[in-house]
Amino acid sequence: MWNFERIVGAVTVLSLAGCTPQSKQWELKNQPLTCDEANRRAYRTIEAMRYKVTDFTPAAPGQRGVIKATRLVTQQGGEEPRLVDITIDCTPGGADIAASEEGKWLGQMEIERAFYHAYVNVVDMSAKQQQLDEQVLAGTAPASQQRRDLRVVVEPRRGQAAKLDFALDLAAAGVLPVRLDITNLTSRTYTLDVAAIRLTRSDRERIAAISAADAAARIADATLGNPPQPLTTQSRDAVAATLAERQFAATEIRPGTQREGFLYFPLADYVNARIVLTDQESGEDEGVRVEF
Repeated sequence: MWNFERIVGAVTVLSLAGCTPQSKQWELKNQPLTCDEANRRAYRTIEAMRYKVTDFTPAAPGQRGVIKATRLVTQQGGEEPRLVDITIDCTPGGADIAASEEGKWLGQMEIERAFYHAYVNVVDMSAKQQQLDEQVLAGTAPASQQRRDLRVVVEPRRGQAAKLDFALDLAAAGVLPVRLDITNLTSRTYTLDVAAIRLTRSDRERIAAISAADAAARIADATLGNPPQPLTTQSRDAVAATLAERQFAATEIRPGTQREGFLYFPLADYVNARIVLTDQESGEDEGVRVEF
């Protein structure tokens, strides 16, 4: 007489033994990336999923990186926050990146799958954009994609995003780093006065950038925690040197060239930026306004 329960048990064991856990297919192991590249790619992915990053510890050799992010989701009875953790581990072969949902001990496959697909999409789009940018700059892009103008990018690194470029928590010190990237695709040379660049606050007041020395002073004087601890153990001069090294300082943009760097502003809610570039030959000004 066959024992039905024993048969079912045996079939179950055999089935499990013959299958690979489903979450394995969503793993991002040994990605061919540096720590810095892995930090950026993981951060961009979770933002592309419309999560807000609430805390970020960048990965470094021997130090696990962690991104904590949240998003409101609609559930029965209303909206509730969904909390996710992204871990980044640098390995000899590259980097391991993993996603998990806080407070959900089982059923992690949903966030793993969603993060994996978003990651793959970000990688694909970034590669295509980089290739197109290189072709545009070289003048070899398809005619429909080729540009012959000034391309101006102004990108505030708000909140935790500043840690992608700086080892210091600039936001905690009341400093907003703003990335400026200007590519001249015209046949003309342009000049600009960096000191004249302004960001407009939400109250419509225009604000000038502060110097690297002033930003360093704010950082050196800042404290965190209870009891308060210095934001950094570096000297003010060392911080100023780091900021100055990353600062946008170009005053001339020749044809076919790209110039980029950071400007530092008092932390505030800004809505746009205004930059004036001057055609060196004609002396005519071209104002550019970038909305955030």
